[in-house]
Amino acid sequence: MKRYTKGLIAGILLTASALPLIAQEDASGLTLEKDGEQVLIPLDEWVVISIAYDPSNTVRGFYSGMTVDALRIQEKGESFQREIPIDKIGSIFRQKPRKEYVRDGIKFGRLVSLGIGCFLSIPFITASEFDLEQLPSIFIIGGIIAVASSIFTVPAGAVLGSIHAQVPEGIAVEYVIGDGEWVIVK
Repeated sequence: MKRYTKGLIAGILLTASALPLIAQEDASGLTLEKDGEQVLIPLDEWVVISIAYDPSNTVRGFYSGMTVDALRIQEKGESFQREIPIDKIGSIFRQKPRKEYVRDGIKFGRLVSLGIGCFLSIPFITASEFDLEQLPSIFIIGGIIAVASSIFTVPAGAVLGSIHAQVPEGIAVEYVIGDGEWVIVK
């Protein structure tokens, strides 16, 4: 009987320790769902919300949270948050910010420089016939080659990311809210 009691207490403690994690997940943003697919709009992301009865009437700003029956939007240049009732929302538009494309380009540039360093180290490693005394110096040379090539590849990646960001500029993803469409998950 004691073994079952210990197991029950351990289960309760594990469940109780997971509750703050569940609450943190809810506070991370707005979740939309359609046909089992879920999309998360994080807090402080730029959104445009159109009103269901008048699609030309839109509210633009940063998503700052949710009440029981409304979304809170912090409009640019305003000191107060505007609450839009969930039942009046027609569509939610979002777009990946330009800085994310540039950041992705920089990551790509870093990976390319690392690949160059590794690729140019391979002939030295095979020439040394995997001599354990020479390997540390070869890895240092590979690292120096990677750093030297990153002087060119990282800025080039940032430029490519910036060019890539201009292609979808003005193109936003629309989530139509309603029956048979996207649903706001609370």
